[in-house]
Amino acid sequence: MDNVPPKVIVAARPSASGNRDGETLEDVAFGKVQLNEKTTSVELPSTCGDKLANGVNGFFGKKFYALGRASASRPWTMIACTVVLCVIFSGGVGYPGLKNENRGDRLWVPTDTPAQDDKTFVDTYYGAETRFAQAILTKTDGSNVLTPEGLTALRTVATGVSAVSITWEGATYGYNDHCYRFGASCYAKSALDAFSNAAGYANQTAIDTVMKADPLMNPTDNSKILLSSVAGGVTYDSSGNVRANALSLTYLFKNNDVLKKGDYVDEKGDAFDSKVLEIFEASPPAGFKVSYVTARSFGDEFGSTINRDLTKLQIALFLILAYAALTLSKWDQGCVGSRVGVTLAGIISIGMALASAYGLGSYFGLFFSPLMNVLPFLLLGVGVDDMFVIVNAYDNVEARVDPVERMGRTLRYAGMSVTVTSITDVIAFLIGSSTSLPALKNFCYYAALGIFFDYFYQVTFFTACVALDERRKAKRQGDVFCCLSCPAEACCTCCQPHKTQKSMLQRLLGQTIGTRLGNLKVKIFVVTFFSAMTIGGIIGATKIKVDADVNNFIPDDSYLKLWFADRDAYFTVYGDDVELYTKSSLDLTDLTAGDAVLRNAVTTFKANQYVVTDSVRSWVDEFYTYRNSSGLTSQSWSDSNYVTALNSWLADTTSSGGSKYKNDVVFDSTSSPTKIITSRVHGKHIKTDESNINVKAMDTLREQIASVSGNNDKIFPFGREWLNYEQYKSITGEAIQNLSITIVACFGIIALLVVEFKTVISVSLALVMIFVNIVGYMHFWGLTIDSVTVIMLVIALGLSVDYSAHIGRAYLEKLGTPNERIVRTLEDMGVAVWNGAMSTFMAVLILGSSDSYVFQTFFKQLFLCITLGLAHGLLFLPVLLSLLEPRPYAEAH
Repeated sequence: MDNVPPKVIVAARPSASGNRDGETLEDVAFGKVQLNEKTTSVELPSTCGDKLANGVNGFFGKKFYALGRASASRPWTMIACTVVLCVIFSGGVGYPGLKNENRGDRLWVPTDTPAQDDKTFVDTYYGAETRFAQAILTKTDGSNVLTPEGLTALRTVATGVSAVSITWEGATYGYNDHCYRFGASCYAKSALDAFSNAAGYANQTAIDTVMKADPLMNPTDNSKILLSSVAGGVTYDSSGNVRANALSLTYLFKNNDVLKKGDYVDEKGDAFDSKVLEIFEASPPAGFKVSYVTARSFGDEFGSTINRDLTKLQIALFLILAYAALTLSKWDQGCVGSRVGVTLAGIISIGMALASAYGLGSYFGLFFSPLMNVLPFLLLGVGVDDMFVIVNAYDNVEARVDPVERMGRTLRYAGMSVTVTSITDVIAFLIGSSTSLPALKNFCYYAALGIFFDYFYQVTFFTACVALDERRKAKRQGDVFCCLSCPAEACCTCCQPHKTQKSMLQRLLGQTIGTRLGNLKVKIFVVTFFSAMTIGGIIGATKIKVDADVNNFIPDDSYLKLWFADRDAYFTVYGDDVELYTKSSLDLTDLTAGDAVLRNAVTTFKANQYVVTDSVRSWVDEFYTYRNSSGLTSQSWSDSNYVTALNSWLADTTSSGGSKYKNDVVFDSTSSPTKIITSRVHGKHIKTDESNINVKAMDTLREQIASVSGNNDKIFPFGREWLNYEQYKSITGEAIQNLSITIVACFGIIALLVVEFKTVISVSLALVMIFVNIVGYMHFWGLTIDSVTVIMLVIALGLSVDYSAHIGRAYLEKLGTPNERIVRTLEDMGVAVWNGAMSTFMAVLILGSSDSYVFQTFFKQLFLCITLGLAHGLLFLPVLLSLLEPRPYAEAH
């Protein structure tokens, strides 16, 4: 700082008596100070960057000054205009109305993935065919269940399910009507299939004899039974006899889905499932226990968790309101200083923003998903923070100033601060909308609209309400109930009016923490500590995994937890279903270019390392065997006789027939077929709980099937769980790409609106450190990257901007030595940032007791966001700014 005069005069606002409100002249290493009653300006040696920063600040400052005066001079007009705008924008909620979307494949699977196209093909020809139900029988002592008693207990459950019936639309609808048929029989798989009747498992010797067979066969239809799919925890004793810790009973039922309000609904299936659940829930024989699941179980359990959390959500919202009312109120002014009405106005403005965002999003045709339920928390976090910034700035302007002028000065300073954070958040979410994940894309659109409207209503509607509240105080009217007047004397000592002085929080943040941060040793410690913290965050960020486990979403006291535990503990061989599908372009009647190509593809399918070989059920291989055994190989095949022979074979219900594959071949006609449209071959993936293995299984199988000679995109693999695999595959890249672009965009917006180079660098560095630490310590807290945590990361990024940007800009508005500017910044903006964060934090603590995985994750990530954001904003950033010494704005005070 060469050639700079060592002493200057620093402005202090004149008090009503002409003194400077207790302030003294201070030393600063820059130019000359000029004072007037409206503002304080300082002439500084300036660079082009300084001139640009002051120019931008001055331009927007004048606009906000005018807006503040307009809001305070005509508050009712301002309120009326904003309410009318809100009604217009929110009208979209009524018409055209919110377009609900709850289908997972439309929310979390990128629209341009092969799985989406393959699903469309499969749905067109096969539909969503089945509903799943399963019971797992185990002994309470964990011993062998493959006993006469165990099989009898399993038969009791099976008999009960086969007797289920419901009354639907005036008619009786029974098991045989609802079951999915596998050939001529209903699909019901269990170890009971290995026995012709109950006499077959009357004693242990009979059971051991049957179960030793390799392969294990169904004596009724001569089909192969996969032992590891019907018996879990299989072991062999010294005599080679099969022992098992669990037996499963698996059903497939018809699917009657109808699309309603963005989700598939099967009311008939749900009603039938309710009866099946009653059978499963019936007390098993002594010494046994049953875990179970049906197709409706997931929706029931997820919904019950959310419903239980509604009370906690209401408590959380009340705490935000209560905390804001307590901290915004000026209790040193006595009872008249209460600001419950102002707090309600702020909450109403947030509600107006939410309604406007939903309405405008509806006008634009954006779908509404369950993810949007998180948006109110984001807007509360941002909106309450803006409320504190505006009211804090208002309280810092001399009370003796004309109310209209006072609001003008308030927005001159607070307006730019909330603009920096709000516009940064809006741009960040708009960039985040470039993601290919539909749910995240639409959430980002709604979030951008919501934050923009929150910003708009805060600087218009809310400021007008603050101006009206000031008029109430001047008339000594009661808060909220303004028809009541406050007594001249306070009702109690705690509400007794007293001389204005700095609050306890101002003294704590400014004089206690701020003063200590000015010590060089403390600065070194702060920089070292936060650097070490960031190194830990980087280590955690490099180790965090991409994983998604539906078990996470189930409450601990749910019966589904027991089923998942038994399934994962005992049934460890067979994983998710996967199929091979043929297109009409594959001419199966051409034995060389069609039939043989499909059989080669099936061979490749079986050889894939991620497919369980003995799980593959291939109609084309069995039909080939049938042709050879029937002497049909020597004849000249044509379209007609191949199709005729195949159709006859599929209709044959004998042991040599192919009736069990009837649903796997689609002809052009059910009565007189002449052409095969499509067909499929069934299999199962290996069992794994690792998302990266799932992705490898999908990718390698696609590559290997595509490379089969003669395929030429005529045969493709697909499993319905691949929709989730596509999500696993894309979510890491999507998260890194979009969050990186969003962070860069934040830097750009901060640079445009703050301008001052050192401050932009400091705020940007703090923002990066906060975000890296959130991701890193998520790993150490046991979280992974999934569809829930990605959304919360976007929200955390939006909130993190507020903690740093407010402090950075406030530092530029303070004069004094670097250490004095720390104290003044924390006394002023630090209080607003702290209160805004704490109001959100109190609500987050309530959500931490939730049973819902979504809210538990919400709690953990926002806990990290708030604690790390406050620590960096109130400790690290002021120290960094004091070391870099950015020049204050010309209008600094």
